[in-house]
Amino acid sequence: MGVLNGIFRRKEKTFVRIARGCAGVFMWIIAAVFAFVVFRSITSGSKTINVHLNDKQIATDNCNNGDTCTRYVLETQSGTNFYDVEVNESAYNKAQIDSCYTITYFSGKGFFGTSETENSYQSISNATRVETAACPN
Repeated sequence: MGVLNGIFRRKEKTFVRIARGCAGVFMWIIAAVFAFVVFRSITSGSKTINVHLNDKQIATDNCNNGDTCTRYVLETQSGTNFYDVEVNESAYNKAQIDSCYTITYFSGKGFFGTSETENSYQSISNATRVETAACPN
């Protein structure tokens, strides 16, 4: 609407017409970026990997308002790829080192695609399911 108002309202001052036109173009760009992000989120879907649990760590971070937050991290490996999987406390307590698990998670692809280190290391903070699996020989 801002672009059309800028074009067709000839009686308004030039500055107002240009400002409305620029605002309209800006809103179209924001809408296109938003549509792209939603499309990427919908099409990326969930991934499932089989991993070997190497270690477990409890990480304490600074949060909002000076509070501290505790994260429960499972350090895992699948072939030459390493994954740090953030889980809830219950899953952390049940996980056993040197066991194998199947992890389902939503891949958080970056805005411009996958990162360069995705083939060797990933930090997963959005795991939806962790299940016991058989380890390959």
